[in-house]
Amino acid sequence: MNFGDAAECSGAGTSVRVPRSWLRELVDVDVPTRELADTLSHAGVAVDAVETFAAGVGGIYVGRVLEVEDVAESKKLCVAQVDVGPKGKVQVLAGAKNFTAGDKVPVALPGATVTTLEVPVGKRTMLGKYESNGMLCSAKEMGISDDHGGIAVLPDAYDLGADVAALLGLGDDVLEFEIYPNRPDCMSVLGIAREVALLFGAELRYPDATVVEEGRPASEIASVTIEAPDACPRYLARVIDGVSFGPSPLVVQARLTACGFRPLGNLVDATNYVLLLTGQPLHAFDLDRLAEGRIVVRRARAGEKITTLDDVARELTTDDLVIADANSAQAVAGVMGGGDSEVGPETKRVLLESAYFDALTVSRTARGMHMHTEASSRFERGTDPEQVPTAAAIAAERIRRWSGGAVASGAIDAGRPPDRRHVTLRPDRVEQILGITVPDDEIARYFTGLGLDVSGRFDTVVPSWRPDLEREIDLIEEIARLYGYEKIPARRRVGIGGGRTEAQLLRERVRSVLTGAGATEATLSTFIAEEDLRAFGYDGDLVRLANPMTVDQRQLRPSLIPGLLRAAQRNLDRGVATVRLFEFGKIFTGWPAGAELPDESEHFAVLLAGDAGGDEWYASSRAFDAFDVKGTVQLLLDEVGIEGWRIESGLGMPFHPGRSARILVGDTYIGRFGEIRPTVARAFGIDGPVVVGGFVLEPLVGLAPTQLEVHALPTQPPITRDISMAVADDVSVEAISATITGAGGGLLERLLLVDEYRGEQVGAGRRSLAFRLWFRAPDRTLAAAEADEARATIVDALRDAHGAEIR
Repeated sequence: MNFGDAAECSGAGTSVRVPRSWLRELVDVDVPTRELADTLSHAGVAVDAVETFAAGVGGIYVGRVLEVEDVAESKKLCVAQVDVGPKGKVQVLAGAKNFTAGDKVPVALPGATVTTLEVPVGKRTMLGKYESNGMLCSAKEMGISDDHGGIAVLPDAYDLGADVAALLGLGDDVLEFEIYPNRPDCMSVLGIAREVALLFGAELRYPDATVVEEGRPASEIASVTIEAPDACPRYLARVIDGVSFGPSPLVVQARLTACGFRPLGNLVDATNYVLLLTGQPLHAFDLDRLAEGRIVVRRARAGEKITTLDDVARELTTDDLVIADANSAQAVAGVMGGGDSEVGPETKRVLLESAYFDALTVSRTARGMHMHTEASSRFERGTDPEQVPTAAAIAAERIRRWSGGAVASGAIDAGRPPDRRHVTLRPDRVEQILGITVPDDEIARYFTGLGLDVSGRFDTVVPSWRPDLEREIDLIEEIARLYGYEKIPARRRVGIGGGRTEAQLLRERVRSVLTGAGATEATLSTFIAEEDLRAFGYDGDLVRLANPMTVDQRQLRPSLIPGLLRAAQRNLDRGVATVRLFEFGKIFTGWPAGAELPDESEHFAVLLAGDAGGDEWYASSRAFDAFDVKGTVQLLLDEVGIEGWRIESGLGMPFHPGRSARILVGDTYIGRFGEIRPTVARAFGIDGPVVVGGFVLEPLVGLAPTQLEVHALPTQPPITRDISMAVADDVSVEAISATITGAGGGLLERLLLVDEYRGEQVGAGRRSLAFRLWFRAPDRTLAAAEADEARATIVDALRDAHGAEIR
């Protein structure tokens, strides 16, 4: 494609849109679109959505202008008499004058629907005397493009009265794919057509690459030199002379728009059209603006600069690959063109580039410059080196037809494509890996459909458009998806390494507990903005990126909490009454001197915010507090089997010092919980309390048992006893609980703090605490005297250990 347009297209990610009508030109499959989408998705080519292009536009027909006259009362309006064939002759007032008698135009008759009106087109009288029976349409009114500057003029070959929507593909189904990085071959209509032909056993028709050539050889007009063959193994140029810059045919504009591209004129549209069709990025240079008509593919010079087509001046590094003329860089190879050689209304001669660039080189440059274009997204995943001349021929012919130019004889083809890869398959490995027996003839059929050349039993040569097929296991994966994942029986693999690690098992258990407690797992960015770090009050070491994706997120996160706070703020702002979120993720806390990698560790955290009671009618409204998150922490630790844990009160930023604590097992720190300081919460745009609990995964893996003990439900009734005591304020509930547990013996099953009181009755510096105790014998009915004796033992221990005054 023309690199300059890439930044202006709908997105440079892995999303690819394919109109069904374009797909039909390459492969005939008579199935409903939904069935087609499901079949492709089941085979690993995921269809994210099916949309209707220019949905609702209709009632527009081909008409011929019989005569046109200006409206005396208006400088803009004219009145046209139009023949709409079987639909009759109508008079229409138009707000543009770019058409003449004899032109064919789209006529929206009364009752038609267009994109610029919320109601159907009707009959109306304008200026008190001019009757208009419909309207003449611009490209914008038909949903083809944003061009509203004049009436769209249709090809003379269109029949009068024909449905314009059918002619231009309006109302066509458009499949939107999410293409994973290992399948760059599917980032085009041709690539999807290959998959459809393979899955449905249909014949694939390749695009016609015939080009009409005339005049001098291209090699006498321009030259190509490759000085960096490691970064550009192949570069091909074609020359088109005598071009006229202007709009592309309407049907082409419609197709580009359906695919998410903005029509930008015939010279640029031709490169984008072929990009979408074949997956091969192209670029059109104004040949008269290339010094000496030369193309030099080289590394950038130190300090060299280029102003790219997005009008940004960029300083290049010696790692960057550029397309230069005899004097200076004219394009950033594989990413974006330069303004000095941009095609436009003054262009008369075009040098068309079709090349194969090294994926790593393009990826490094695109990331270093923060430029992610439709071209770079394909080059950095791997394009087809053997398709370079075909794509150039198709594009050159399109430019010739749409601009009136003449294609010079031949092409300048420098370099050579890399050799195809050889991969051997052992059929017994298919059964060993997949657990199924696939007949040799079935495997051969799959491989033939994939484009592999097969010799011997299964010695294969991989097609140039499949850079992902590198090893035997890749071929086995292809067999699996074509055989059908759903047909492969589930089985336990015996005698083969693998299985889940202790960390993976613990994650599953934690995830189960937290989702069971009503929390939702979040997946948040590893990067953090400066403003969030300031709001969070973090003053520790940071790991900063040399080439961040965005300017405001150049740090790796030192904690999970800021991301959860930001997620909570977004949810609360959108009217979510109760927010319960958790996340697993890595945090980064500095880069030790001399170390190859920064310090990183895996954590998980849970956040509660909003209304703890929820928005149900029967619930009491209240804010979350530290006891809510402590309860969640206790539930979690109990469920994963962590014993002997204790808390130490008082944490620094961002926690409230009196409503937070660290969690330890022995002297090992495993986590923390508490209420976020109100100033921090407000800095994140949250009004009201927010409570958070967080854990370090690694120590929990070592502390959590791999197997949990499960006890039968009790068959004997419990006996409850209460203990109320007065103690000094500095005696913690945790210490008292530990004393009760130690003294209670085997009959004590559970204890719970049920009341706390401070006041005159207990005196200054003291508080009253009430605990409820449950005693039970597992094999018999416990006698009341036994419970009383156990309570008495606990009371003595409390007096001795804490000076408790029993009340």
